[in-house]
Amino acid sequence: MEEDPRKAAQIDEIVETELARHWLAEGERLLLGCPPVRAHVGSLVGGRRRAPHVPGRQQLPVVRLGPPRWPLPMADLPGEDWTDDPTLGHWAVADHDGRIAVQLADHLAVSHGEARVVVTDRRIAVVYPANCLAGAPGQEVLTTFEEMEACRLAALDAPFLGRSVPPRSVIAFRFTDGSVLYTRDVHAVMKVRRARERAEAQCASLPAPDRRITAWHCG
Repeated sequence: MEEDPRKAAQIDEIVETELARHWLAEGERLLLGCPPVRAHVGSLVGGRRRAPHVPGRQQLPVVRLGPPRWPLPMADLPGEDWTDDPTLGHWAVADHDGRIAVQLADHLAVSHGEARVVVTDRRIAVVYPANCLAGAPGQEVLTTFEEMEACRLAALDAPFLGRSVPPRSVIAFRFTDGSVLYTRDVHAVMKVRRARERAEAQCASLPAPDRRITAWHCG
């Protein structure tokens, strides 16, 4: 994950440009595109801590990447302090494996940080660079999984977590099924504010019957 604010801003620009060129549908508006976070994923599912997170399902993409050489997360760190462990880039909280946050975390884990979460005015999805997938079509740049309607996102915010000084900024995706996915991002506050501004502008431009995005988007 990128901790240098200047480099993180450059990566953000690249991510947004890539999504606009190769992924967004005609007329679709990007709200938030996460960068790759090359670190472990952790989770607290049904009270059980997994660090690193190991998906419980088999039907996931096969990546053409070797196993990461990152250090393993600390074994005895409480879940609420996960941001104090630099080996963890994401954290999912849910009551069982079928929840949205865990489904997204599964992809972030098996992709070794190459997959990323994207939110638009129409949908939420996990997006992989096609060249890291086994058997991906040669001309495809980005490949989509776990696509769902944008209304499945109940809230988007940027809390500061952990006991470090200063605390770490993260993006919190709060879903309608009660699950939460946290993503470490040095520009979390700016990105969430920008997503809200984009969504509010989109809401203002549409008649009420045509609005596909949820109440948090429209402030």
